[in-house]
Amino acid sequence: MVRCAFCDADFEAGPGDVLLVCPYCGTAQTTAGAKFKDHYMIRVHFSQSEAQRILLDWCSKQLGAPQDLPVAARFVKAKLIFYPFWISRVDADTRYKGLGKDARFHGEWPQRPGAYKHIDFFYKPESGRFQRRYEINVPGVEDIDEDIKNFPIPTRAKEYFSHAHAEEYDGKVLHSQVSEEQARELARKMAYDRQTALILEEVDKIESRDDDIDVGETFLIHVPVWELEYRYGSRTYKASVSASTGYVIESKYPRSMAFRGMAIGGGLINLAIGAGLLHLALKVGILVGGGIVSGGILTALGLSLLYKGVSRKEAKEKI
Repeated sequence: MVRCAFCDADFEAGPGDVLLVCPYCGTAQTTAGAKFKDHYMIRVHFSQSEAQRILLDWCSKQLGAPQDLPVAARFVKAKLIFYPFWISRVDADTRYKGLGKDARFHGEWPQRPGAYKHIDFFYKPESGRFQRRYEINVPGVEDIDEDIKNFPIPTRAKEYFSHAHAEEYDGKVLHSQVSEEQARELARKMAYDRQTALILEEVDKIESRDDDIDVGETFLIHVPVWELEYRYGSRTYKASVSASTGYVIESKYPRSMAFRGMAIGGGLINLAIGAGLLHLALKVGILVGGGIVSGGILTALGLSLLYKGVSRKEAKEKI
């Protein structure tokens, strides 16, 4: 338990939490009691019932979903979670020198203009400059789903954090386990890595570089996500829906027996045709190129369909 430095209320905090949000007065503060002013949120625009309706409507349109899913599914859990993210605006200016791969073509075939007998690859010096402005998101908690972690945050819709708004939906506001200084350093490293990726699109080897990376405005923003669970048949499925935009961030859903049957049937057909083409190509030798390629593709497709049909593992789709 910790005590709020502003309303004197006691509230729970984990051992790794470094920036706390009082659940009574809503004040963001460090563990030492210093107030953090740059604290924002994204407002909830979709209620629990709306998020549930959107989820079932979306899942029912996915490949293999049972037709009765919207009416047969029963929600067993719904919780609004406000996830903390650090947002940093970063200006990166990188000058680089490196070696890029090039090729020389010689020995053109007389009967095939544009086709050459020999190709020699070599490296040549290259240099350039990349100037980019990034908006980098750093999640404030470690235990966060990858889909939620990578989901775009509509920061233009941010407004100052309102404890009353979060309380209206009985939302759980998570503390941040990352400090502002840590977030800025992580943002700097991520910007550096993005600049590196741009350089490696131009050269194969970086010989030298000069980086000017400026981490500017950095603020904490809480993003609302509906964490939902519903039961269909004897199984329970989880999903996450953005409470601000209504997008299905990720969801698991059941597949119907009809879909499984079609998948198994289609898999067996493709597997038989693919195996036949492979056998013919290897035996006759006439269709070696096309036969092996076509047979391999159909065989792989058949195995994939068989797996989807036989597997009892639920599907997981992302938007």
